[in-house]
Formats: sequence, structure tokens, C-alpha cells
Amino acid sequence: MTGYVSDPLLVYDLGMNNGDDAEYYLKRGFRVVGLEANPSLCEKARVRFAREIADGRMTVIHAAIWETSGETRFFVNLENDHWSSIDIGWAGRNESSCSEITVRCVTLPELFSIHGVPHYLKIDVEGVDHVVLEQLRSMDAPPRFVSVEDCRFGFEYMKSLAASGYDGFKLLDQSTVGGMFDEVADHAFKPGSSGPFGEDVPGPWLSYEHMVDLYSRTVRDFEGNRLAPRTQWWDIHCTRIQQSERE
Repeated sequence: MTGYVSDPLLVYDLGMNNGDDAEYYLKRGFRVVGLEANPSLCEKARVRFAREIADGRMTVIHAAIWETSGETRFFVNLENDHWSSIDIGWAGRNESSCSEITVRCVTLPELFSIHGVPHYLKIDVEGVDHVVLEQLRSMDAPPRFVSVEDCRFGFEYMKSLAASGYDGFKLLDQSTVGGMFDEVADHAFKPGSSGPFGEDVPGPWLSYEHMVDLYSRTVRDFEGNRLAPRTQWWDIHCTRIQQSERE
């Protein structure tokens, strides 16, 4: 990697869902590219953000992110739309009902080439987060900040992010987000939303080694046994500290 050249006013919301995260990013003055594979959620977002779309501050993309561009199957969970996924095993967990649809699929390099490299990349794409992280590793111009939902594969995700040049990490307990407030944006985070990002995530940036140690004592051990209560879930945030210091 040769360092990032990201747009300081651009945020990607991969796995936009109901748009609560996009609302916050817009309040903070960012332009937002929101990717969502569920067509009904895209339609709701187009209504909710009609003014921002007209102003060019919000782009809603109806597509799934995947290994290649083209089309793919997508499974919409009819009981919990947060679980919808390309992976039927993921979407249909707990024997829940799903509807299969065909959606356009795009790659991360394709999005970057069309819309630019974001300042912050939020990844929450149920069951295919690893695909996004793998594509991120091959890019010469990564975002300054990245977050990814833990989803049981935290050790692998952190290893991939470290291989992409990220050397500062934070762990955010998502069950606490509903009690957070951003005074700059006058925004109360809603339960289930991703919450703050980058420097606004509480706590200092940890090295990869210290983050792995914290995760292994907080979320799950090296054997894969869950340590945290089921009421807690986590996002992994990262940045490139050494690159920032050189600029």
C-alpha cells in the first residue's frame, strides 16, 4: 500500500439497512454513499433522504457487495431484515423465513472508482464482511477509518485489517450505543445503530497486539468460546496511525 488519498467529506455505509447511520453521517456534514441489497429498504431510504439525494449529499445504491460484479442471489429475512444476506445460512438463522431475490452485485474497487475513496468505511454486510476486507487488502488507497461488525470472526477480521496497514484499533460495545449522544451533531444514537466512528469512539487507539489481547479477554477466547453476554455485540474500528503521522 502507498497510503490513503481519501475524500475527507465522504462516508460509505455498506449495509445501510434502515438509514439510521446515514442520518448521523449527514448531520455531521458528510456526503454518504449507502449500499443496501433489500429493495424495500432502499425505497424507504429514498423517501427519507429525498432532500439530501436532491442536494447531491446522499447516494442510495440498490446492490449487494460481492466478490465480482454482475448479479447474485440475495435472501431477505422476513422476520428480521438485519439478518438478510447473500448467505442463506446466515439469513435463515434460527429457522427464520426468507424470500430469495436476484440483485445486482458490485465490488469495493468498483465503488471506489465510481464514487471515490471514503474518509470512513462502515462495513455491516451480514455474512460477507470478509469479502469486503479481502478486497480492501489489495487497494493502494484505503479509507482513513474502517469499522466492521464482529460477527464471531473478530480475530480473522483484525488480522486482515492489520495486513491492510491499519495499526490502530478500538472495540465498541454496540449495546451501549443507544445511550450515547453526539453534541456536535445534536444527535442521540438510536439502539441498533452503529454509533460514533474514528476519533469519536471512546478510548485510545490500541496496537494490533493489544487489541487482540483485549478481544480475547472481552469477547471470545482463542478457542472461539464466547466470553461476553449475549446482550452485547461489538464493532471493530481501526485507523492507520503511522500513515497519519507522516502526513
